Amino acid sequence: MSPSYRLGLALMALVVVGACASTPRARMLPPPPVPLGEIGLAEAITFVAADLTAQLGDSRTWLLAVDPLLDKTTGQQTVASLRVQDELMQALSTTPSLMSVQDLGADTAEQTGLVGTGTLAPGDAPGRYLLNVALTDRASGIVVAQSVARFREPNLDRSPTAFYRDSPSVVRDRTVEGYVRTAETPSGRLADALYVEQLPTEALMATALDEYNAGRYDTALTAYTTAAARPNGQTLRTFNGLYLTNMRLNRAAEAEEAFGRIVTLGLATNNLAVKLLFLPGTTNFLADANFSGAYPMWIRQISRGASASRACLHIVGNTSASGTLALNEALSLARATAVRDLLQQEAPALAGRLRVSGVGPQRNIVGTGADDASDAIDRRVEFEVEDCRP
Repeated sequence: MSPSYRLGLALMALVVVGACASTPRARMLPPPPVPLGEIGLAEAITFVAADLTAQLGDSRTWLLAVDPLLDKTTGQQTVASLRVQDELMQALSTTPSLMSVQDLGADTAEQTGLVGTGTLAPGDAPGRYLLNVALTDRASGIVVAQSVARFREPNLDRSPTAFYRDSPSVVRDRTVEGYVRTAETPSGRLADALYVEQLPTEALMATALDEYNAGRYDTALTAYTTAAARPNGQTLRTFNGLYLTNMRLNRAAEAEEAFGRIVTLGLATNNLAVKLLFLPGTTNFLADANFSGAYPMWIRQISRGASASRACLHIVGNTSASGTLALNEALSLARATAVRDLLQQEAPALAGRLRVSGVGPQRNIVGTGADDASDAIDRRVEFEVEDCRP
């Protein structure tokens, strides 16, 4: 079935759904195709909502809870993914097959029958995107509906929301990978098993994310603390949340303890990538205390964690895409070397166990070269655990 035919089916199905709202059990007949060209965001939302509706059918009604949509490239919630989520939920709220549509949270996880996941990915040209949305039956773990839409929207804001903007380390963990896989799983197949298994904890994380983004740090801390106490809650996102909320609440000792847990887990899983912001073209940290005020503590905890691990570390410097490749490769190496020197000042025993390299923008995740909050994840130093050389 061609994309235009499928799009036509879905759009016509939405019209039929609206006409049958007073009799939600009425049978929906397949409509004729409607030829359409390239679509915008509003049309993509309409298409996805109608497509999911058609796949659900009218044999039963569901309670749907939507886990926050993520940017596929970064694994972060962004301003754009939040906008798409809100508009999609609004479109789905008129679907007769859905008794209710609400955000996934600690108070909705146990009651919901369906869990919605979705990713927003940049397309092959500026202003073009790919939206994947899946609805998973929580009881069976089977994706019962999945839809894909390609659309154009010239000014979508891909900057991260507050939690992901403020997080000291990159927080794309195994659960996030499972979320992304689930959003792209075709209807009738099993969702990612670990993601489904961890849904109660994921619901706590969704609540904590909403509370942090809204500036309610006390309640966000409670949710992160509850998640951290669960056997499957020992994740980088949880520890980043504990660090951030304690910092916001001026609980310095608790924040440092949480950052120490970030380091310990990151080194144990070889997944410690720290966002350090430098002045452009230099190895000096950004002079704004709101960003770099905690860096001495970060360096202290990383040096302690590296010393305790008794492993050797490869420190990899990264830069954004702005500037020439030669300049960025040299700059990334210089920044990795500067971080190595700071670690050795904190823990002289690390001398000889730290190796440095610079990859410039080769490992960019965002890659825009905007040099603002949207691509902060590109300006990072990664710590890779490796065997000590003889």
